[in-house]
Amino acid sequence: MELTLIGVVIIGLGLLLSLTSRQRLVQSIVFFASFSGTAVVNLGQYGMAPDVVLLAFLLLSSLLSGRMLTPARISDDHLTIGFLVLVFTSIAALSFMFNGALHGMAPIQLTQTAYLVFGIVLTLVLSIEFGTVQRLEAGLMALRASATFISLWGLLQAACYYAGVEYPAFLFNNSKSNFADMYDQRAAEGIIRIASVATEPSFMALSLMIFGAFGATVVALDPSRRTMRWFGPVVLTLATVALSTSSTGYFGLAILGLLLARRRPLFALRVFACIGIVGGIWVAAMPSAREAVYNMTFGKFEHGSYVERSTTFGPAVELFTRQPWFGFGWGADFSYSLVTQMLANVGLVGSAAFLAAITATLMALQSAQKLGSAVSPQLSIYAEAAENALIVYLGESIVSGFKYVVADFWCLWAIAMAIPSCLVSAREVAQASWVKPGAWRRKPIAHDT
Repeated sequence: MELTLIGVVIIGLGLLLSLTSRQRLVQSIVFFASFSGTAVVNLGQYGMAPDVVLLAFLLLSSLLSGRMLTPARISDDHLTIGFLVLVFTSIAALSFMFNGALHGMAPIQLTQTAYLVFGIVLTLVLSIEFGTVQRLEAGLMALRASATFISLWGLLQAACYYAGVEYPAFLFNNSKSNFADMYDQRAAEGIIRIASVATEPSFMALSLMIFGAFGATVVALDPSRRTMRWFGPVVLTLATVALSTSSTGYFGLAILGLLLARRRPLFALRVFACIGIVGGIWVAAMPSAREAVYNMTFGKFEHGSYVERSTTFGPAVELFTRQPWFGFGWGADFSYSLVTQMLANVGLVGSAAFLAAITATLMALQSAQKLGSAVSPQLSIYAEAAENALIVYLGESIVSGFKYVVADFWCLWAIAMAIPSCLVSAREVAQASWVKPGAWRRKPIAHDT
């Protein structure tokens, strides 16, 4: 067992915040959710991610303080989604145990199922934590700060490469998990692929597009947010995705452009024009950048990761046809598509349960957009932003695989689940401000007798 330098910092931070500030501890979980290349502790070929430790501190503090036993006030939509998430989890667990008893339990399936359960627990816990407007705003602040830091660290990685300076990988790219060393890649001769704190560029792009989609929607719909506090991080995040040479990121940018064009076409045009200018300067400054972009996009249809990803679909479909109802258990298949991965691992029943949970989330966000316009316009905007971010993430996952081992998606789902509860809380506050005890009584006048 090897305790890393950043691991010492995270453990100390988790201990301190669990004793002093629960909200800051939750914000730390959101901030470190996308650090897939970072390990607190390396156990052989496994690197323990920061959120595992931070969530453990949060649950321990909840248990010791008695907060875990306090009933949580959540909306009906929130409760329905949570129930469907637990149904999916139960099906995945039953499929895992049934296939383990029938065919034997592979160690890789045990660890992958543990990742899935961790993600589900994180989603449910954080969705309750974000149940008020104030706590939701704190979570979104951490999401924005995380995307800003990851983008800046990615640009530092690129600057180190082009300046011939050694990149300080020991800080955040220290995990010894399989494939964690893929952060150091080249797209072409003299062109680095940016991965920042993630295991590889596609993981970074997938993570950054969560805030990229959310933040771009907020800025597009709310003119008051078009300040450097929001607009700056959005442009920085999307520009970093554009410079990452990740086809997954480019696909996410295309989906986001279409979603923004539905409501604010001129704003979408301005944002992507800025990204285009950054990309144009990069291509002009780096002669081999054009080849790098081609290799990471259209060139992948001839060679590279697209060919590798597409070859994983056939075996997944074969597994599905052999056991179509409940699949071969979570972790049996690692195909690079959310669809084939779900079908092979949990079959039609588990896939339907996951689809039901996602559909219920999107429907709740649609309702929140309509109801929120009268009660809380800001929550209405957040509901549409969360909807767009979910659509972008799921679209990317269909073409590049479901990255359930990273906590960023689970944090996004928690935010989406919590918005209906925040809306109910905001409505109760608004009603209380209009109807107060004794407000109907006539005030006494000085000359009354």
